[in-house]
Amino acid sequence: MPDPLLQIRELSVQAAGGPVLLDRLTFDLAAGERLALLGGSGAGKSVLAQCLLGLLQPPLCWRSGSIRWQGQEMSLLSSKQWHALRGNGIFLIFQSPGALLDPLLSVGYQLEQVAQRAQRPPAAVEQALALVQLPAPVLHRHAHQLSGGMKQRVLCAMALLLRPQLVIADEPTSSLDDETAQEVLCALLAMQQATGCALLLITHDLRLVRQHAQRVLVLERGRIVEQAPAERFLTAPASRAGAALVQAARWLDGQSL
Repeated sequence: MPDPLLQIRELSVQAAGGPVLLDRLTFDLAAGERLALLGGSGAGKSVLAQCLLGLLQPPLCWRSGSIRWQGQEMSLLSSKQWHALRGNGIFLIFQSPGALLDPLLSVGYQLEQVAQRAQRPPAAVEQALALVQLPAPVLHRHAHQLSGGMKQRVLCAMALLLRPQLVIADEPTSSLDDETAQEVLCALLAMQQATGCALLLITHDLRLVRQHAQRVLVLERGRIVEQAPAERFLTAPASRAGAALVQAARWLDGQSL
């Protein structure tokens, strides 16, 4: 049986002189798997994403444990190796998508640069845009001329061009209305199906879990308190934190998940 794409063993992260933010996390992520990481504010979800991208900054420190990417220990990667891994191997779709888009350059120019980096033909840019259901005139616009949902779909187009092995989507539907959130969800699914990448969904939106996730991890105060197939979690969560998330989502939706 092949090794998992990502192996995390006893990972702990602490703020210097402060609390433990991740407490002995252990889980695997298989190639092509869709995993949802759930938890309330302060549970440690974004800290884990920073670890996976080599972006952990003081006062946060990696206290113990290991993360192996395709069998290689990530704590041993050089700055050059981290730079190569970001985007090409692991791609992050930000909660605030404008953070990755240069406000001074057109969307088309930025996508063309990504296509060149990935050694993709020029026609791949428009193909990627069409797959995430954005019209061609978007290529001539700048980030400030796009809605939040359109920016998220531009990032999905970037991932289509780069074809990473893992895409981390950090609250991709946060602050979006229902219709726009559905458009982003469709773009995520199209990107994942086209590339075959693994998908780590960091979210509190159980619509993402229902439509995209195969498996769920629930974090509470930096600890994994539940791991389950998505369908079982949505119908019968086993942890207090998981049950609270499902109950809140049902109340907001006014219906069963």
